[in-house]
Amino acid sequence: MNAYKNKLKLRMVFSSVMSVVMLVLMIMENKGFFNASDIVLKEDFFRGFINGMSLAVIFTSIINCIRYISMLKNKEKLKKYYIRENDELKNQIVSDVGKNEYYFLVYGLAIGIVIGGYINIYMFWSFYIALMYYVVVRSVLAFVYKFRYKTYMNSDNDEI
Repeated sequence: MNAYKNKLKLRMVFSSVMSVVMLVLMIMENKGFFNASDIVLKEDFFRGFINGMSLAVIFTSIINCIRYISMLKNKEKLKKYYIRENDELKNQIVSDVGKNEYYFLVYGLAIGIVIGGYINIYMFWSFYIALMYYVVVRSVLAFVYKFRYKTYMNSDNDEI
């Protein structure tokens, strides 16, 4: 259970850092430090998007930190959330969804690239960059987890 407590504390730190980063980003955009919005979008629209996204992340992070603090103070809540988070059926469902969502996303974005190419060059590049980002992130994560599990399996075999 101590490992789960440390995991929650790490999540709280990450949420706090994300809140601070988004708050700084929002302040910098409102003070006019970024001029990219003049080129791509109308300045007010971009500023509104940054403010909305920043406030959503900050609000969600605060709610999560409050929830984590209450879980750390109450052992029954901690145990309940630990069981909920480590439920085998839920983990199997998420695993099965992950196997199939890859194909839907890749083919959907590939179709978007083709259609976007006929409509607008910016749509083409947007879909292309989204596809490349997804494929690269998924490949890196697959490599990391494969290496981690292979190392874990080799260490278990040595102890037998």
